[in-house]
Amino acid sequence: MASTIHEVKTYLEQMAEELNDLASFDQMEMYRLLSDTGKNLPGLLEGEQTEENFVQGCVSNVYIAANSQNGRVLYRGSSEAMVIKGYVAILVHALSGLTPTDIIDATPELITHFAEHTNIRANLTPSRANAFGNIYELMVHHARRLS
Repeated sequence: MASTIHEVKTYLEQMAEELNDLASFDQMEMYRLLSDTGKNLPGLLEGEQTEENFVQGCVSNVYIAANSQNGRVLYRGSSEAMVIKGYVAILVHALSGLTPTDIIDATPELITHFAEHTNIRANLTPSRANAFGNIYELMVHHARRLS
């Protein structure tokens, strides 16, 4: 969990480098890393699989829930698809602990850079690549709601 934009940037750069290294060697290894990363995802609390938390536009069922604690946003999520669950875990880890203002104002560029640097569109099916953006959009929506 990050608490500063610098920590988010460092984490996303490290994850992008690791994913790219694996993808250049063996794409299945990249998928394995994403699946393993998803195993550490903070799960949803009872009753959080709601329409408000449902990520639209994903082939699999993906949910993102958020609450505020001491002025910082804490995210939880779930996905039926292991690769998407890995991307959810990366986003949850990167954005949890930030203020709503930081999420809304400072993270769009970082997330865009991560998506471009990891070449999500080329490494994932189109529906999975779109899911990443939709997940992030819902996280920003939750941050706005909590601000």
